[in-house]
Amino acid sequence: LAVTSVLAETQQFATVPLLGGSVDWHFSNWRAVTDQVRGGVSTAKLEPCAAGARFTGNLDPSILKAGFAGMELDVKVLPATFSDLDGLNLAVSDADGHEYTLLVKTKGGKIGSSYQVRFVPKKQSPFETFFKDFVAFYRGRPDASAAPLDKSQIETLAIQIASNFTQTSGPFQLELQSIAGLKSEAVTLV
Repeated sequence: LAVTSVLAETQQFATVPLLGGSVDWHFSNWRAVTDQVRGGVSTAKLEPCAAGARFTGNLDPSILKAGFAGMELDVKVLPATFSDLDGLNLAVSDADGHEYTLLVKTKGGKIGSSYQVRFVPKKQSPFETFFKDFVAFYRGRPDASAAPLDKSQIETLAIQIASNFTQTSGPFQLELQSIAGLKSEAVTLV
């Protein structure tokens, strides 16, 4: 009787704390980025809450017939670089059912360009996404001419909500316990 062992490799992901939990949210380093830059009136803020951080504000497309509100952070303040990571994990505490966008901008990118992933967070549920799934956008529209996302060039991380013209408007609120990086670990199975 012969016994054969088969080695197989599978991929698992470790979490690397970036914001919240055991590390600082850097609340004073976040800045609002809203449609006010184009004359709109939407508002956004990121504030401490019992869960960790609350992204809240008011989405108002009434002036421009489209609106957006977000909070942006320079990634230099984070304890890990994105070039070493494969994706992000958001530990969602509470959600309002709206669609949100995780958005990164790169060094030297055109003004108005970003890489985005859109999602509808669920209460008490993690949201995981991988950088390979981020789509290039220019001024709110997909940009097929953009180069693939180079993680080593990521300069800012943002969370945003958009009106999708006038489909979404009014108060919004998303509570997060933390944001962590996802880092690949090869695991050998016998």
